[in-house]
Amino acid sequence: MDQHEVAVMGQPVAVPRAILEPSAPGHDHVTWESASGARVRTADGRELIDFTSGIFVANTGHCHPRVVAAIQEQAARLLNCYDAPHPDRARVVDRLARLAGPTFDAVALLTGGAEAIEVAVKAAKAYTGRYETLSFSWAFHGKSHATMSLSGLPGNRRGIGPMMPGSIVGMFPTCYRCPLSLTYPQCEVACFDASRQVFESNTTGSLAAIVVEAYLGAGGAYVAPPEFWPRVREFADSQGAVLILDEIQTSFGRSGSMFAFHRFGIVPDVVVVAKGIASGLPMSAVISRREILESLPASAFSSTYSGNPLACAACLATIDVLEDEDLPGRAAVLGRYALERMSQWVGAIQGVGDVRGIGLAFGIEFVNEDGSPDPDRALDVLYAADREGVLTLPPAGIAGNVLRLGPPLVISEADLDAGLDALERAIRSTASAA
Repeated sequence: MDQHEVAVMGQPVAVPRAILEPSAPGHDHVTWESASGARVRTADGRELIDFTSGIFVANTGHCHPRVVAAIQEQAARLLNCYDAPHPDRARVVDRLARLAGPTFDAVALLTGGAEAIEVAVKAAKAYTGRYETLSFSWAFHGKSHATMSLSGLPGNRRGIGPMMPGSIVGMFPTCYRCPLSLTYPQCEVACFDASRQVFESNTTGSLAAIVVEAYLGAGGAYVAPPEFWPRVREFADSQGAVLILDEIQTSFGRSGSMFAFHRFGIVPDVVVVAKGIASGLPMSAVISRREILESLPASAFSSTYSGNPLACAACLATIDVLEDEDLPGRAAVLGRYALERMSQWVGAIQGVGDVRGIGLAFGIEFVNEDGSPDPDRALDVLYAADREGVLTLPPAGIAGNVLRLGPPLVISEADLDAGLDALERAIRSTASAA
């Protein structure tokens, strides 16, 4: 049987591929042994500065002592009670609704982001009595069949069609690579007008929901211009559709506020959150107006692990840490600093085409001399950064040429600077080799 070698406690171990499939490129270069704060220790004894937070999960840092203590205490008391009430479940939904704002008065607790997106869409369909969805290009909402139907990344759809009926995909404002070859702000966000035309050409008059990412993560770390959000809100209202905001990556301080929409000047009808909600334990939530969620029967929300006591304890401790240490504010300050520093690399280092981000979530786009995407360079930088002592996320975007970064919100100024120094060395070393 074909073997795949992994490192365990610093020693190579051969594992049959039938048991363990190897990680994809960009995930396969480091075997994690342990982590704390913004540092990761590898199985071969190295210590790296973490610019990944797992995948925007460890917002409070890896193994924050208060989160660990809450998990340990809960693990000794109750691990699972299926769909029965328990005190922490009630506390979690109350905290989440209060954090989101006064228009939200219902919360469904689930396990993963894709599951939560599906519940949100099902609720919108039940509430409106319609079936169509409008989502956006280069988006990623999950890997289930329904969420792939919403996603605008072609690679996620190939070979698994047909998609969910009624799935219409418009244009997200990917300004660096504008689909209309226009320039912001002179364009006046013309891509949204084009999206309306796409919708009007495809709709049967049955729009249930508009589903949109607050930050286009896997699609290339794009941040929409501020003018985009009121136009989305107005269009949803004009159609009587439910506006579902995917904040799986941007919530819990990552964007520089507890939720990204707090910065957008709009209020969605439904917010979907996950990743940073419980500092690494599997958990997600749909935060909504009550009348929308109550369009579904109670049985539509329950699953074996949703809202389980262990995840709820981790969630409550996570929120406490975020608030007590003002980590959203810290992400805003450190994010502005890091973005300003990295932006100086554009034009100054060969192949750095663009740097963009929100809070402590960034993307660096690598390009060839003619401006075309350079995915090989992005992957080279990832491996070079590892050698320099900093972990980055695997390249993203439709061409795989955008290196994504997301340090834990607790990262010290010294570690942030050291990580940026290491990343700059990696980028310059690969430029000279190109």
